[in-house]
Parts: sequence; structure tokens; C-alpha cells
Amino acid sequence: MCVAMPGKVIRLDSGVAEVDFSGNRVRAQAGLVAVKPGDYVLVHAGCILQVISKQDRDSLADLFEEIEELC
Repeated sequence: MCVAMPGKVIRLDSGVAEVDFSGNRVRAQAGLVAVKPGDYVLVHAGCILQVISKQDRDSLADLFEEIEELC
């Protein structure tokens, strides 16, 4: 199963974003949607798929924590 992960755009450079996932920073392609530093986004397979609200990001982070505790 593949899951898009929520993160926060830290900076943007020529269509590539640096995205923070709870302290882990990853580069992701930003060409599919318009993003700017500070945006919360969903990332899958190295591509930003969608801009989301902070509330949605927080809800998803809580859900992933609960799932991790079950494993």
C-alpha cells in the first residue's frame, strides 16, 4: 500500500521543494500544484500532490501516530 505523507514546504528552488516531515527534510517535485514556503502539502513518490490545511496536516499526523502504535 502506498500512502501520501503530509509535510511542510520549507523552500522552493526551480520547481523542487524542500519539504519537512517532522524533522526529516526531503526534496520533492512541485510542478503538479502551485506551492510556496509555509504551505502544508501531501507528497507521494517524490511529488507534491496537493496543498492541505494545517488542521488536515495535524489530523493526518495524529492518525499516522495511532497506526504506528498498533504495529
